[in-house]
Amino acid sequence: MKLRISSARSATPSFFILAFMAALGPFGDTEYTPSLPNIARALDVTYGQAQLTMTVYLVGFAVGQLLYGPVSDSFGRRPTILFAVATFFLGSLICAVGVDLDMILFGRFVQSAGACAGGILSNAAVRDTFPPEEQTKVFLEVNTVFALAPGVGPIAGSLVDHYFGWEANFYLLAILALLLLVCLLLFFPETNRYENPDAIRPGRVAKNYLSLFKHADYMCYVLVVGLGEGVVYCSLVEAPALVMIEIGLPSKTFIIVTACVSGAFLLGTAACGLLSKFVSDRTLIVAGWLIMLAGSLAIGYFNHEHRVTLFTMLGPISLIFSGIAFVIPVATAVALTPFEKIAGSASAMLGSLSMGVASASTYFISILSGSPSFAVFFTFTLLIGIGLSLALLGHAISDKAASTSY
Repeated sequence: MKLRISSARSATPSFFILAFMAALGPFGDTEYTPSLPNIARALDVTYGQAQLTMTVYLVGFAVGQLLYGPVSDSFGRRPTILFAVATFFLGSLICAVGVDLDMILFGRFVQSAGACAGGILSNAAVRDTFPPEEQTKVFLEVNTVFALAPGVGPIAGSLVDHYFGWEANFYLLAILALLLLVCLLLFFPETNRYENPDAIRPGRVAKNYLSLFKHADYMCYVLVVGLGEGVVYCSLVEAPALVMIEIGLPSKTFIIVTACVSGAFLLGTAACGLLSKFVSDRTLIVAGWLIMLAGSLAIGYFNHEHRVTLFTMLGPISLIFSGIAFVIPVATAVALTPFEKIAGSASAMLGSLSMGVASASTYFISILSGSPSFAVFFTFTLLIGIGLSLALLGHAISDKAASTSY
């Protein structure tokens, strides 16, 4: 195996570019969701059939990431992300002009085939260019935007749908993709200094991915990220039923909900950034899960006492999102730090498996019976319990490795 090592390709991409890359896909996850009722009516399909547009997107998102990592390790981050964003642009246009459900499902799959690259290539670029002592800080900043994007999406989508119609939401995504494409062409440098022509060969791809499974510490934190993302996506999936059906408030209430959870996430990010100077990354992750557990148990208490209102739910859910700020970005940094020469593959595996866990979590919460508040409490507590156990296991593995090395 021969690596093309280039010291000239070491420029650091801007935070704006990294955040834009990471956020476009998650924003596309949810930006169009306020249009689902109108899409169902316009195409004369059921609401459940219209929801398949999300299922197709998440499946394509999870699978596609496995391809982009080796491609970027072989050909570089820059050409790979340019191709991916162009693919997202094409998929958005197909959805916008879709005349039936099959066409929109196809467009959503094409969208996801492009959208899934942004997060992993942003992570890989951070891993390529920033020293280990700075990576947690940068991941915190970039992943703040990444985590806020799916929450902001429905607000933008509801306004666009109200004033311009459901098709306009897909045109908006196409415009954003075109804007990102221009920014990448002008300002995104190649960050991969270890381009490996063999990385794309099937045998090499399989070997790289299989080698990742041998790192117990890595796999722990990949699942930790996935469980954290599962909490985020379950919140997005169940929030409409909780707010509009159980509590009985209009859809515009989502502006309040999004503002609260976004503010909580930002506060959590700030607190995590300050504590990271004094506390180890692995301890921060455990602390994040404990914060989330407190919020989930509070939801269970209010459900048991039949005191489910907007205000009794906002506090615990905001607490949970402040804890998520400790978990997802820090666990991402911990998982990727050991991998320099296969950062793309490591980032791709992390993205694919974590999105797979998140997708399974949303399916699980969708089949639970009972009130939305009970479904949220039960699912969150289950995910948080598993995540906390894995975080403690990862901490123990790290301590054992450190003592053995010493």
